Amino acid sequence: MKAVARRVSFKVGPPAATNVPRFGRFCWRLGKKLIPLVVLVVIWQAVASTQPAYIFPPLGTILKAIVSLADDGSLWTGTLATARSVAIAAIISLVFGTLVGFALAKYERFTAPLLNFAQTIPYVVWALMSLIWFGLTKTSVVFTIAVAAFPIVAFNVAAGLQNVDPQLLGMAESVRANRFMLLRHIVLPSLTPYLIGASRSMLGMCWKISVLAELFAGGASGGGVGYNLYSAWEFSRPNELFGWTLWLVFLMMVSDRVFITPLAALATRWKKN
Repeated sequence: MKAVARRVSFKVGPPAATNVPRFGRFCWRLGKKLIPLVVLVVIWQAVASTQPAYIFPPLGTILKAIVSLADDGSLWTGTLATARSVAIAAIISLVFGTLVGFALAKYERFTAPLLNFAQTIPYVVWALMSLIWFGLTKTSVVFTIAVAAFPIVAFNVAAGLQNVDPQLLGMAESVRANRFMLLRHIVLPSLTPYLIGASRSMLGMCWKISVLAELFAGGASGGGVGYNLYSAWEFSRPNELFGWTLWLVFLMMVSDRVFITPLAALATRWKKN
C-alpha cells in the first residue's frame, strides 16, 4: 500500500510543478511587450518635466483631457465619424488596389507610370483637389484616404503575383487546371502574405491620411478626429491636441489587433499543423 501511495503521489506531483514555468513564461512574454511602453512613458515624463505644460504636457494631464472629451461625448462622435470614413476607404483601397495590382503585374508598361503618377502627387494636393471635385463633404474625405492608400495594396499584389512559384503553375497546367482552380489553389494562397502585409500598411495609412482629409474638410467631415485636432490647435488647447493624438494612435493599434492580427492568424494556421 505504501508503494502504491508513493506512485500516486509521484504521478500527481509533476503537473502542479509544471504550472510554475508556464506562468513564468507568460510573465516574461508580457514583460517584453510592456518594456517598450514603459520606456516610452519614462521618456515622455522626463521631457515633460523639462518643458512648460502648454508646450509638452505630462501624461496625467493628457489622460484627464481624454476623459473630459469622453464625458462630453465629443470623443465618441469624432471616433465614429473617422472610423466610418476609414472603414469605407479601406474597403475601396483593398478592392481597387487588388484589381490594379493584377493589372500592374500583367500590363506593367501601361499601369506602372499611371500608378507612379498617382503616388507621386502629394497627399495635400489630393486633399485640395477632392475639395474642388466633391466640395466640403464626407466623400472628399473618403476619396483622399482611398487615393493615398490603394497604391500600397496594388504594389504588394503585383509583387506577390510576380513571386508565384512557376513550378506550381507548371504542375497546374500539366493536370489541365482551369483558371478558377489556378486562382483559388495557387495564386490566392501565394498572395496571402502580401495581402496581409499590404492590409496592415494600408490601414495605418488610412488612419493617418484621415487626419489630413478631415482637417481640410472641416466640420463637413462629421467632426472627426482630424477636425478636432485642428480645433484644439486653433484655440490653443494643447492638452486636447495631445489627447486626440494619443487616442488616434490607440485606434490604430486596436484596429490592427482586431482586424489584421486575426486575419494573419487565420491565413497562417496551416503552419501550426
